[in-house]
Amino acid sequence: MALSTDSKYVRLVSSRLRNFKQKNTNLWNFSCPYCGDSKTNKIKARGYVYAKGNDLFYRCHNCGVGTNVANFLKHVDPSIHDEYIMEKYKSGTANTYHRKSNTAPRIITEPPKFGHIEKCSIFEHGTWVNDLPSGHFCLNYVENRLIPKEHYDKLLFTSNYKAFCDALIPEHGKELAEDARLVIPFYNYQNELVAVSGRALENSSYKLRYVTLRTNDSTNKLVYGMERLDLKKRVYLVEGPLDSLFIDNCVASGDANLALTVKNIQAEKITLVFDNEPRNKEVCKLIENAIKSNHDVVIWPDGMNGKDINEMVLNGFSTGEIQEIIDSNTFYGLKAIAKFTFWKKL
Repeated sequence: MALSTDSKYVRLVSSRLRNFKQKNTNLWNFSCPYCGDSKTNKIKARGYVYAKGNDLFYRCHNCGVGTNVANFLKHVDPSIHDEYIMEKYKSGTANTYHRKSNTAPRIITEPPKFGHIEKCSIFEHGTWVNDLPSGHFCLNYVENRLIPKEHYDKLLFTSNYKAFCDALIPEHGKELAEDARLVIPFYNYQNELVAVSGRALENSSYKLRYVTLRTNDSTNKLVYGMERLDLKKRVYLVEGPLDSLFIDNCVASGDANLALTVKNIQAEKITLVFDNEPRNKEVCKLIENAIKSNHDVVIWPDGMNGKDINEMVLNGFSTGEIQEIIDSNTFYGLKAIAKFTFWKKL
């Protein structure tokens, strides 16, 4: 009864929703009535009404608003909302959301300017690492990798990555394992969530170590850590998101193609920090191309024990030492070519 009533009133307000279409049973898609979805592309549609249990909920994957269908109807058309409440009252289900407060998503009634509290509210089936109890295996994993504690509130744990992604992006279309993962959220300059990446933990049997899911249909290269950048300072670009947490004003590309990623960073001074893999032909080719494109590139000195920053920390280097090594081994132009030629022979 609850679903049929909710569905009826979603259809009643459909004429007020731009690009409205029913995608599946109890799943509707349209342009978000809270944020407008896109000022430049009127066909963008990132708002969804979807079923969870016996009720409908709304979520926008552009601005992050998430709420129950009653609040959604009130925002779109107050008169239709009044009719909806009256019908629910007559059917004896007017207090559904109060009775099920333990299952309803945390409500955000306005498009959020993502501070930490608002970020937390859009992640169901996830717990921030700094909130995990002592001895939890995910907390142990993060501690064993020596990730600085000040960054624990930027990482989440989920016991079921599929459920986590299904709640965040109802129609993502990916086959996902129901395994436990460390979740790394990606935000843009405006602090808007653009993707999540699930890193398999040691006890995962799923074949892919990282599984990344975008929250929108953008084809821009993903960059981790954009929301924390100070564009007036030198920016450091590394390959791995977790590596970026050890260096000040650092972002990550998620892969080795740093020269392609750098095009999406609006800073004047950027240092490309490739992994320390002189015998990796692909990495060597990418470094060579980056030098030819006149980028500042780190050429790791002989004696660095570790293929990436996290491994170097695990092998005894302090973050301060690594920062100093990076700054003193950043090269450009002919000097970079000479240093690179020597490095790849190591």
